[in-house]
Amino acid sequence: MTKLLILSSDTGEGHNSAASALELAASNAGLEVSIRKPLEESGSVNRSMGKLYNALLARRPQWMNRYFWLIDHFRPNERDIFYTKAREFIGPFLDSENPDVLLSVHPMLNHFVQRFIKEEGRPIPCFTFLTDPFPPFWHGWASPYVDRYFVPTDEALQALTAMGVPAWRIEKVPMPVRPQFLPSTSSEIGNTRESLNLHGMSTILINGGARGGGPLWNVYNTVRTAAPESNVLVVCGHNSVLRKRIDDLMDPKTQTFGFLADIHRYVAAADLVLTKPGALSTYEALACGTPVLLLGIRGLMPQESGLFKAALHYEFGYAASRLKEVKEVILRGPQEWNRLRGSIAQFYLSSSGRELIERIQPLNARA
Repeated sequence: MTKLLILSSDTGEGHNSAASALELAASNAGLEVSIRKPLEESGSVNRSMGKLYNALLARRPQWMNRYFWLIDHFRPNERDIFYTKAREFIGPFLDSENPDVLLSVHPMLNHFVQRFIKEEGRPIPCFTFLTDPFPPFWHGWASPYVDRYFVPTDEALQALTAMGVPAWRIEKVPMPVRPQFLPSTSSEIGNTRESLNLHGMSTILINGGARGGGPLWNVYNTVRTAAPESNVLVVCGHNSVLRKRIDDLMDPKTQTFGFLADIHRYVAAADLVLTKPGALSTYEALACGTPVLLLGIRGLMPQESGLFKAALHYEFGYAASRLKEVKEVILRGPQEWNRLRGSIAQFYLSSSGRELIERIQPLNARA
């Protein structure tokens, strides 16, 4: 049985969501699959850097442009001084998994492990799936040690070639999302709304992600003021302070939630989803056929700015960089939001990742 090792990281939940989707698709195709996180597993310094990234993401997203510049300028994932130290970890790490195929879904995991494999002459083909669908994105994605790339858009393919990756090493496949993210039937939506006691003109979901970061309090108040008769669902993730602050308002048409394992039910039942322009949170909403309003209130991370602009270009959603723009979209109402559902279907049809797995499986099975 072919053993697939997927490399991911907790720096951004989108990578883990993509890894989970691909894990299930590969398992269904008969592969043995393991997801590992070498960034977090390789030592306290790397774990601290990951925690710093997540702290900036949740509390100071406006600083991410500087972080992006710093990493892209110094490119620590390409430095021999760091690679020499990493070799002590990589050998035992690979031996513990003994994979037939390696697949990375993270921009910082395309160099050291793959370089070790090439230098040691191990017969393990190395693949990478770009979870950033639109440029600009991290230069760390581009690596001379990756055998083949998979990208979700033409724009990503062109940007990767501009970074020096030969076009013949790149294939386009749909963005993989977890299989529960699908359009719900009218009865399923009705059951979800009934279980949540949702009554009224519309349902608006504000998705703060696992960490509940960003200016969610201001966004919530803007939505609540612009749509006083709508149901507003706020996913606060692990941000208990924000959740209590909203709950203390005791608004009868507002409900808050922590981390939701079944968030797909809420996304599918909503008329509009407000979320930061993370690739997987956006594509999961689109897989449900639900229009999105992408938020860039305190500025955008560079790797999110392309998707932010694409929402308007491909008309699968809205984009707001100011609270005034959030208000304008909310005031349009559900009839206008629903007009985007046709554009969503043209832009993206839900995929489990089967297409990617089919491309790597036949080439790499052991005899």
